[in-house]
Amino acid sequence: MTDKRITGERNALAILHFLHRFGWLTSRMVSSLCWPNAAQADSMSRRTLKRLLDEQFVLRRRVPDGAAEVYTLSAAGAKRLRDVLGIEAQSGKTLKLANAIHRACSNWYLIHKLAEGFEVWTEHEIQTGRAPWGIVDGKAADGVVETDCGLVWVEVENAWKNRARREAIVQHVERGLGDPEQLMPLAGGRHLFRVAVVATNKEALRSIVQTFVESHRKGYSRDHHLSAVELALLPVTPGLAPAALSEMNLWYDLLLDDTPE
Repeated sequence: MTDKRITGERNALAILHFLHRFGWLTSRMVSSLCWPNAAQADSMSRRTLKRLLDEQFVLRRRVPDGAAEVYTLSAAGAKRLRDVLGIEAQSGKTLKLANAIHRACSNWYLIHKLAEGFEVWTEHEIQTGRAPWGIVDGKAADGVVETDCGLVWVEVENAWKNRARREAIVQHVERGLGDPEQLMPLAGGRHLFRVAVVATNKEALRSIVQTFVESHRKGYSRDHHLSAVELALLPVTPGLAPAALSEMNLWYDLLLDDTPE
């Protein structure tokens, strides 16, 4: 087998593995994951996906609103992962594609974190019970990022949430984040270190920030709680393409300068 053929097979297997991990991906997500620094990343992604589609290792599906196409594993693709990598993969033929922008936001944020060198657990892995972390008190994260300091819980905001749901996020932080003497323990001796609230629009981000501010003014959220909240703005188009990612810390970057001495 030539070096070019070996590289092609390795790339194809990597795509199948990422589909197993994320559930579904767009062609552009695949290019960012597999060819992050290549000048022709998008064209290489399209060519490789077309070959996998022709070989019936992947399925091409349209999200419910019809604005974008995504790729999932086929039964043959899942079998290939089982045979080659020993992974208990499943076909994505019946995978639900609702709330596509919410999932795309989670996928893109985790793709950014992978590019920064962090290990991640995807929303799909958490929802299918394949992640060791990501569920606390019955609440499931939209992703988890592993850092040397602990785990970052990812909470995606795509639309306005009512007060009760926003307060649930705030209470999640208050139960054990930011205070080294009161860590939120997880399996394997790990603990939660931060919550990253990732929003697709400024309105959703503004509403959750306001809920944190109100809790702080009432004395429920302390300074160390707010310092454990990372904010990220990551707009996603109807075609599931991302805009630039903007990140800041709720306490140090946004509120501290506005706090009276």
